[in-house]
Amino acid sequence: MFNKQSITVVVALTVISSAGYVAAQRGNAGPPAQPKYNYGWKSEEFLLLGDANRGGGEPMIAVDPTNPKNIVVVAMASLQALPPEDAGRARTDISRSTITTTAVTHNGGITWKYGELPMLYAVNQRCPDPFLDVTKDGTFLAGCEVVQTAAGGNSSSSLMISTDKGENWGPRVELIGWDKSRFAPGLTPTVGHAAPFDRPYLAIDDAAGTIYAVAQGGSATTPDGKTRSQAYITASTDGGKTFGTIYAWESKDYPQLSRGTGEAAGFGEVAVIYTASSVPASAGARCPCPVMGISHDLGKTFAYRVVQNVPSSNQGGGPGGPPSSGMARLASDPTKEGRYSILSYMSGSSPHWEVVTSENHGETWSRPVPAGSTPDAVSLTKPAFKYSRTGLLALVWRAVYQDGTYDIWTTISKNSGRTFSNPVRVSHAKSPATDPVRIGANDDIQDISIDNENVHMAWGDFRAGLEGVFYGRVPISAYEFSR
Repeated sequence: MFNKQSITVVVALTVISSAGYVAAQRGNAGPPAQPKYNYGWKSEEFLLLGDANRGGGEPMIAVDPTNPKNIVVVAMASLQALPPEDAGRARTDISRSTITTTAVTHNGGITWKYGELPMLYAVNQRCPDPFLDVTKDGTFLAGCEVVQTAAGGNSSSSLMISTDKGENWGPRVELIGWDKSRFAPGLTPTVGHAAPFDRPYLAIDDAAGTIYAVAQGGSATTPDGKTRSQAYITASTDGGKTFGTIYAWESKDYPQLSRGTGEAAGFGEVAVIYTASSVPASAGARCPCPVMGISHDLGKTFAYRVVQNVPSSNQGGGPGGPPSSGMARLASDPTKEGRYSILSYMSGSSPHWEVVTSENHGETWSRPVPAGSTPDAVSLTKPAFKYSRTGLLALVWRAVYQDGTYDIWTTISKNSGRTFSNPVRVSHAKSPATDPVRIGANDDIQDISIDNENVHMAWGDFRAGLEGVFYGRVPISAYEFSR
């Protein structure tokens, strides 16, 4: 047993190691002990979703604009390692091998409630590629791709609605899927088992109350039986309860060359950007070239313009961000009609982000503005780029280093993309590139959401010894500007 003196010594040492100033208060003339951890971070961050059984990747996050203490995060939760009875099987052939998990807080992240988005309604289904957004009145919209694991089955993108801040989710609503009757006349979408529509994204027009759903990675079947890229869009005018006709982003005069790059909505219009293989001679552009289309009739027709001052998207680039220079994201400012900003990635010996902004619906664009970079990084990937509902523009990205490790960085603009803050490192340590055993899912995207006081982020990370989703936030007041 400890005697009284030994107990006193242990306690004193414990206090000194965690708070060096206590020793000085007790009359110890020695120097205060140095703290073990760095408490000077501008960011808060912690592991939120994922465990040894199911991972967490490709997260999306949304903060309630009516009460920022309500936050919802969704993640793609796949089996980290297959059980012995499934050894040798493809993960995509196993029922419920991937589900969408949820984390919900009503006290600003102090405590969280965990669950599963109840999207799967039959055996032989899985739920990858989750997505999430929130309307101006605080209604949350979440969904995934419902994929049939059985051969010969069909797949579709669907969402569910929560009117009680993520506690419960309503009936399933199909966005884009196997029902060819919803596609506009003349379209020949490739549908069927694991249809390649890829993750759907939502774009919400607060002014008009319209919710758009898009499939950036869609494809069409050509008359000779081949497939080519064709992104799709559909709209809801009843709060997400139903979605209408599905249209293509492109036109015959502005044909799409690769997957879609970005979408944004506001003030009665929706805009898309993609790389076109050709444009009319009157456009005066050498293609492949970046194109912006704007629609005022729910995506039925678009007016197209070649985008100035940005490079075309890299043809091999996926949703995580192109590995070489190219336009990467589109954002619209809900406080100013006609204001759009485009984020581009510039590769090379000093990889960095650039932003151009239009104040007139894409007719003209500003000169490129440096938006952020990371010292010693060899590439920057997986950007999330959004305007808040009050007009703050924020960017988050993954900085990848020579050994494959990575960390998360962010920057903001308070003047609509004309200048950006100094970059802020969000993650407190680098993540390993991957875990070779416990990796249950891909990790294509990360996400960002902004309220009046904080920039909130969610990303995939391997620091826990498995694939998990980390949550982080940076107070807007903590970002610094050089000039």
